[in-house]
Amino acid sequence: MLQSKSITTKMNLVDILRSHRGQFSHILGYALTNDNARQLNLSITNTELLNKDYETYVSKLDHEHYVWLGGYGEQRSIYNSSSLFSDVDRCIHLGVDIQLTPGTSIFAPLAGKIHSFNDNAQPYDYGPTIIIEHELNGHTFHTLYGHLSRESLTNLKIGQLIEKDQLFCHIGNREVNGGWPPHLHFQVIEDMQNNIGDYPGVASKKDAPIFLANCPDPSFLLGFPNEPIIYNI
Repeated sequence: MLQSKSITTKMNLVDILRSHRGQFSHILGYALTNDNARQLNLSITNTELLNKDYETYVSKLDHEHYVWLGGYGEQRSIYNSSSLFSDVDRCIHLGVDIQLTPGTSIFAPLAGKIHSFNDNAQPYDYGPTIIIEHELNGHTFHTLYGHLSRESLTNLKIGQLIEKDQLFCHIGNREVNGGWPPHLHFQVIEDMQNNIGDYPGVASKKDAPIFLANCPDPSFLLGFPNEPIIYNI
């Protein structure tokens, strides 16, 4: 279990990320702007999701003109059908989901090294996952990339250097990504708490404040044009 004593340190990381905003490379190879990106509300406030399943709802979006980004800190109901989440009431999303087509290239927003990787193949898990360790202004933190292709893990080595703006992985299809509509789960993690190739991407409401402190908003690395919406817990 994470300890709340770390929250002050986490705020330091937020300030560092905010101060470097606009200096990170584009994770999709191009900038996300108000013209090409839209917020995807997957929270319990979206009443449309009450009448449609997640996959059907996402499939009806305008993917031709927009990149859709699922929110950080959302309380979601889409995990209710999976035993991976329901046994501990995990419903608070700790990263940003970017809806993408299988095979889409993903680029490193800043330099780092491979911390760990794994194919988390359980249904509704991450599927192939890569975690990169970074250092910025003397502060160590990590970025997690989930729902990748299996080929993305080929020839990776722990400690392998990843350059800023390097193409290092691709989005997987639902046959390998845990069974989800294809997307990237992107998450910032300060303290990995001895996790290897995996880290919770969803927290219970009870534990959410501690997990959200250890996993600050990744929007600063994505170059969002506006401050992100943080959903009430």
